[in-house]
Amino acid sequence: MSKQAMIPYNFPDEILMEIFHKLPIKSLGECMCVSKAWNFLIKSPSFVSAHVNILSTNNTNDNNNKKLFLVMTSFHGRETKLEYSLHFDDQYFSKYTQLQDIPFDTHHYIVGSCNGLVCLVDFQFSFHSKFILCNPTIRKYIRLPKPCFRNLPYKVSIGFGFDSIRNDYKLLKISKKDVLEENVEVELYSLKRNSWEILAPPKYDLYSDDFMVFVNGVVHWIACERVNNHGRSRFKFLLLGFDLGYEVFKEVMLPDSLSNLHERSEMYVMPYGELSSIAVIELALYEKCNIWVMKEYGMVETWTNMFSFRIIGNGPMPRILGFKKNGDLILMGYNDLQVVSNELQVVSTEPESGEINGFGIWGMYACVFSYMESLVLLDHVIDARGENDANNASNSIEGAAGDLSDAEDEATGDSSDGEDFISYA
Repeated sequence: MSKQAMIPYNFPDEILMEIFHKLPIKSLGECMCVSKAWNFLIKSPSFVSAHVNILSTNNTNDNNNKKLFLVMTSFHGRETKLEYSLHFDDQYFSKYTQLQDIPFDTHHYIVGSCNGLVCLVDFQFSFHSKFILCNPTIRKYIRLPKPCFRNLPYKVSIGFGFDSIRNDYKLLKISKKDVLEENVEVELYSLKRNSWEILAPPKYDLYSDDFMVFVNGVVHWIACERVNNHGRSRFKFLLLGFDLGYEVFKEVMLPDSLSNLHERSEMYVMPYGELSSIAVIELALYEKCNIWVMKEYGMVETWTNMFSFRIIGNGPMPRILGFKKNGDLILMGYNDLQVVSNELQVVSTEPESGEINGFGIWGMYACVFSYMESLVLLDHVIDARGENDANNASNSIEGAAGDLSDAEDEATGDSSDGEDFISYA
């Protein structure tokens, strides 16, 4: 039987969609090469959105869709370089693939990851921030227009996530001009509108310049306000959120020990994926680490100190990078809690026993994010100049063709030998 006779061109679109919805990303890339009609169906915005929703629901049902972590590692030698890799959430943190040809240098930091889309910020020119949205699976990225506020801030915090109401990806940027400034400046980027807008600021100050954490449609960060305590000024802390769908700020009270944090302690926020909730990591006097989890998201009374550990020896306190599904902590970067050759490694530890398992991932810096392969940005071809960046037309959609152009050329008959849709090491 000929190849042409085996291809069911006469299948109704509804049947094809049902089949395509169940396929992993690489298989969809191969399907795009079959015909113009299949290419058009898979690239349609409605299919891309529906496929993301299905993957989000079923991302643990089989090996193709089970939970992944995106790991970025920085290495220092004659020159600094970055590596990006995907790992399974299993006992050994097994490597799924090494991401190739990621065109970003050591000045780029990952703000967050959502639905396969990764947001990066370039701090090369101090805090004159340049933002990029990238889908490393399909190797496509776009540069965002410049923010409205371009002054060099004293402090800045950034959050990235998904607005499920409008099917839009958004970026929240909160900055503070200088240490004496009481108010913060807030601006919001929308991928659908491809523009920034200035928002009315909350009454609270920024606690740190850590990136925000996206959970349940809300980006979260630690905020603070100055209060008077028996004639003495001090800071009171709380968890502040911004709902990307309704575009409103939300206040979440912290446990007393966190809202009245000791001045020699610090804290930061992490997503707690197993409960779709929030964890706050408290480094108490830099000697003890307390991990607080809101067991029921939005319910203040469910804050629980899930586990604690103390530093052993003279090494610095390890930084928690994330949580595995079985409850183990992913830490940076100690081997038996000792620094080795001035390099760190990504390890996991079982909180109750304290047993540490190394993953063989070394570097001077690492970050870990939950990740899901998707087609997001496949259907998105925009002029990324925006009103505030009209001079950068030549950089608007760098890399947007990539491997997909080869797949599309093959489907449309414009090329006889295109590359594979996805090229893994």
